[in-house]
Amino acid sequence: MAGNSPFELVTERGWRRGLNNLLGNELAHWWMTRQWWTQCLIWVGVVGFMLAAAIFSGPSFQFTAGVMLYSIFASLFPAVGVISVMQGALVGEKQDGTAAWVLSKPASRTAFILSKLAANSLGVLVTMVLVPGIVAYILLSYSQKAALDPLPFLAAWAIIFLNHFFYLTLTLMLGALFSSRGPVIGIALAFLFLQQYLIGLLPLLRYLLPWTLAVPLNDQAQAVVPALLQGQPVYSWIPVVAVLLESILFVLVAMRRFEQEEF
Repeated sequence: MAGNSPFELVTERGWRRGLNNLLGNELAHWWMTRQWWTQCLIWVGVVGFMLAAAIFSGPSFQFTAGVMLYSIFASLFPAVGVISVMQGALVGEKQDGTAAWVLSKPASRTAFILSKLAANSLGVLVTMVLVPGIVAYILLSYSQKAALDPLPFLAAWAIIFLNHFFYLTLTLMLGALFSSRGPVIGIALAFLFLQQYLIGLLPLLRYLLPWTLAVPLNDQAQAVVPALLQGQPVYSWIPVVAVLLESILFVLVAMRRFEQEEF
C-alpha cells in the first residue's frame, strides 16, 4: 500500500475520468516551470518595446497609431508563440509514448484533450494577453497624460484572446491529425501569414478568418480591436462569431480524431 501512496484516486466517470489529475499536470507545466515568466518577458518585451519606442520617439506620437501598433503586435506575433507552444502538445506525447502510457490509466481521451485545451488557454490568456495588455494600457495612458477607460481594453483583450484561441485550437487539431511536428507547425504558420492573400482572392473570407479581428486590410476601421480601443463602432461582429464557432469545431475534430488514435 505504501507504494501506491503517491497516486490519487480517480473519482470522475465517463468523459471526465482523470480530468482533474491531467489538468493539474498540464497546469504544472505552465506555472511550476519557467515557461510562464519566460512567455511574460517575451511578450511584454515585444509589445512594451514597440509602444515605448513610438511614445518616447518624439512629440508627434498619435494615439491612433499607438492603438494600431498595439493591436498588431499583441495579436499577430504572439499567435506565432501560441503555435510554437502547442505544436508538441499532442504530437510530442504521441511520439514519446507518454499519451499511450497516460491513457493506459483511468483517464479518458476527451479529458486528455480538454486538459491541454484548458491549461494552455489559461497560460496564453495570462502571459500573452493580460500581462502585456496591462503594460500597453499603462503606456498608452501615459501618452495621453490620463488614465484611459479600462472597459475598451477589457473588450479588446477578449478579442485578442479569441484570436489566440483560434490558433491554439487549430494547432491542437493538427496535432491530433498528424504524427510529426512538421505538418503541424508548417500548416498553422502558413495559415497565419497567408490569410491576407486568401482574403485578397476571396474578400468574403474577411468575415470567416481571424485576420481582421486585430489587423485591418485597408481601412483601419475594418478591424475589431482598434475600433474597440478607440470607442468606434465595430464594422462587423460576424468575424467574432465565426472565429469562435471555428475554434469549437477544431476542438470537436481534435477529440473525434484522438478517439480513433491507436496506441
